[in-house]
Amino acid sequence: MFRCTRKRLKVTLFVFNAICAIMGVILMWFGAWLHSNIGEIDVDNSETLVATIIVLLGAVLLVMAVFGCAATYMESKSMLISYAVILVILLVIQIFLVSISYTAASGSLSSGLQRGFDELWDKRNANTNTTLSFYEEWLHCCGKSSANDYFLMDKVPPPSCCRYQDCTSVLNLYVDGCEKKFGEYVSEKTSSFNLISWCLIMMEFIGSVIACILLDSIRNYRDRIRFYN
Repeated sequence: MFRCTRKRLKVTLFVFNAICAIMGVILMWFGAWLHSNIGEIDVDNSETLVATIIVLLGAVLLVMAVFGCAATYMESKSMLISYAVILVILLVIQIFLVSISYTAASGSLSSGLQRGFDELWDKRNANTNTTLSFYEEWLHCCGKSSANDYFLMDKVPPPSCCRYQDCTSVLNLYVDGCEKKFGEYVSEKTSSFNLISWCLIMMEFIGSVIACILLDSIRNYRDRIRFYN
């Protein structure tokens, strides 16, 4: 019975590590793809950072899968303990990263966008071609909340607030404010990262539990051998 249970646990952990290895390769490919598709616009280097983190997560997951297979094959108690502990550490780190991601999506602004808002509300700044224009052209937005922000400050909306930079028609004026549009942009970018992270967190939790059960099974099996011998 112990032998059967131990073999089943080993097969289960082998399959689990194979899935982890495949996910690690996919993550590295996905991170590299994100990095190669980052255009000229990279807000505060955040997209480069996210792509790098995803590649690193994939690499760590692949290494851990190989290490887990070796520990399972050798039935090494010390290696299995190390494997389970590292998985738990990775789990905690990823929960921390997910919390940062949710915080970023809930309302943080880039330094450039905040500077643009400050320039907009500065009455001494009569120039409408501010830092905010960059975000208005990129996100197709106008002002902080809407184009009314300019009118409230007795300013004329700049060409960046209009489609094709043509403000001769009211229909070309962007309706949404940049604060809302930037929040939507960040939420869209972080949603994929959060989904991947939660999947990895679940897998790491399951892997650590299986490793602990296998470790206990190996200990019981060896104790039985010593007892009967």
